Amino acid sequence: MNSPTRRAKLFETLVLTLLGVLMYVTQVILAPLPNIETVSVLIIITTSVFGVKALCSLYIFVICEIFTYGIHIWSINYLYVWAILCIAVLLTRKFESREFYALLSAIFGLLFGTLCSIPYFITGGIAGGVSYIIQGFWYDILHCVGNLVLTYLLFSPLKSVLVKTVKKYN
Repeated sequence: MNSPTRRAKLFETLVLTLLGVLMYVTQVILAPLPNIETVSVLIIITTSVFGVKALCSLYIFVICEIFTYGIHIWSINYLYVWAILCIAVLLTRKFESREFYALLSAIFGLLFGTLCSIPYFITGGIAGGVSYIIQGFWYDILHCVGNLVLTYLLFSPLKSVLVKTVKKYN
């Protein structure tokens, strides 16, 4: 492998790592707000630019969360729920519209609690899973609205910066 190719790979690895850390830092900063987060839009942007490699950023974020907050049932959720968003973006990468991704992010926010309920169905049966969904319904509404607004506002400028940065150093 020649030096420019190695440099490009190293740069890509560095950017993916920093994006994972950015997901974590913004999650911690916004933690006092109920289900308002920038992780969704960052996953959408990272996946739309890097494709399946975005899973590296995603799991750096998850590992940082686990190191900070410990292992709990939500840890299991984070291992698959965020990957679902990544896969959804992989399947729709041809769309460039911030409106499309704002809507996708909003739907993801609305379904977040339901997607996270799987371990509760396993450990608490149908009653445990359904009660988890019902209990978190209003948080999912907030998550939906927060994702819609943040993705609508941040998708285009953040993606533009990321694309320009990647092009400049590749």
